[in-house]
Amino acid sequence: MNGRLTIMFLTCLLLFSCKKEEQSCSDGIFTPGKEEKLDCGGVCPPCDFVPTPVDTYLSTKINDVPTSFSTFSLEKSPDWILSFENDTLNIKLNFGQGDSLDGRPIQAIGSNAIFNTVNYSYISEGFTVFSEVNHTENYLSGYFNAKFVSDNDIYDTLKITNGEFQKINW
Repeated sequence: MNGRLTIMFLTCLLLFSCKKEEQSCSDGIFTPGKEEKLDCGGVCPPCDFVPTPVDTYLSTKINDVPTSFSTFSLEKSPDWILSFENDTLNIKLNFGQGDSLDGRPIQAIGSNAIFNTVNYSYISEGFTVFSEVNHTENYLSGYFNAKFVSDNDIYDTLKITNGEFQKINW
């Protein structure tokens, strides 16, 4: 019993006496050799870093894979047409007419997709929600999901999920 107590005491002593040196980039203490200035530079984030705000963007998942797009645009004539593309995808979604902040089905006419040169001209389901329509600065924000069927094979689908667009000008 005495031996167990001694081993437990020594174990606790070892655990609490070994103090691990941690670098904190928000402790308000300048650490020479590790920081260039107080809590920045060296092992900490760069000093005088100013993040670039990104107000306008489009993000989505294609067949459950997060996908980025090099180009996106919006036109209103009178339907809202959102177009976005990258090196393998070219997608157009017709959100229909109207400016109300609500959900609406994506229109089949004017909606299509091309993925790796395969045409997906039939939209089997699609829905969008407008979250902001700004007529002063001419931009639209909202969310969307869609599912296209290939022209070549009815079992080949292109699913667009978690679509979000923010402040896209028309």
